[in-house]
Amino acid sequence: MRINEITQEQKVNIKCLISKCDKGKTVKDTPYLSLILEDATGVLDAKFWNLTNEQIEQYKAGQVVEVIGDSIIHRNAVQLRVRKMTVLEDEDISNYVRLAPMTRTEMEEEVKILMNEITNTNLYCVVEEVLEETKDLFYTYPAATRNHHNFVGGLAYHSISMARVGLDICRQYPFLDKGLLVAGILMHDIGKIDELSGPILPEYTNEGNLLGHISIMNNRLDRVAEKLGVNDKECVLLLKHMVLAHHGKMEFGSPVLPMIPEAEVLTLLDNLDARMYMMKQSLDTTQPGHFGPRVFALEGRMIYHRKGEAEE
Repeated sequence: MRINEITQEQKVNIKCLISKCDKGKTVKDTPYLSLILEDATGVLDAKFWNLTNEQIEQYKAGQVVEVIGDSIIHRNAVQLRVRKMTVLEDEDISNYVRLAPMTRTEMEEEVKILMNEITNTNLYCVVEEVLEETKDLFYTYPAATRNHHNFVGGLAYHSISMARVGLDICRQYPFLDKGLLVAGILMHDIGKIDELSGPILPEYTNEGNLLGHISIMNNRLDRVAEKLGVNDKECVLLLKHMVLAHHGKMEFGSPVLPMIPEAEVLTLLDNLDARMYMMKQSLDTTQPGHFGPRVFALEGRMIYHRKGEAEE
């Protein structure tokens, strides 16, 4: 059984990865675990009740386990009540993580095609150098620790998804600089490589907590532009502005607001792609005709899964 096959109340026996493991106590002071379980097909919220202090110390994030329990519908979402959980010592953790829906080769080929949109030679060289420096990580890192594109390869896939829509927007608004927009999209989140600890079960690094991916990437662009001798070019200044402004608001972590149309489009695309991913995640775990659980990152909204034509 795989996680994406658990869609109703049923008996469950699965092998999966513990991606989050929080310890708690009930009002009766009985230990329990609040878990996020993961396999290559999805994630599942789980609770393991009525444990002893000795039992609760056996489990931690990063373990592959065999879980036996019962799935229930709780707050419009499937949740697993664990009855037994056994740690599987010799399992390869990489077999139990979610991957981008494109292979690395497919993503690399699409990025090469996108690079052809960057006609400014200096801008092209800067982006090419950054991608060359980070190529083994850009295609394996997630785009976030939670909420959106938080899977192996999520960073590159998120960027490619944004660029596809961005090119359509440029056809509608031909005054936009396609090359600058594509460059900004490809560069905007690469600071996550230093902000996060790794592709699997990432945590924030010291650099990530102290500086953040926006500042980290701005510094990388400075260094690369200096290395290539193009640090005084306006195209580099505009690319740095797009990175710095891509969260759209100062309260969201951007030190400046978008001041060129390409930066505004980048902000909107980043937000759109993240929100569409979160909505799709909710739909995938919700039965047609029902609302999904509240999504904190979507202002606590419940997402309705509309009925298909055959069901209307």
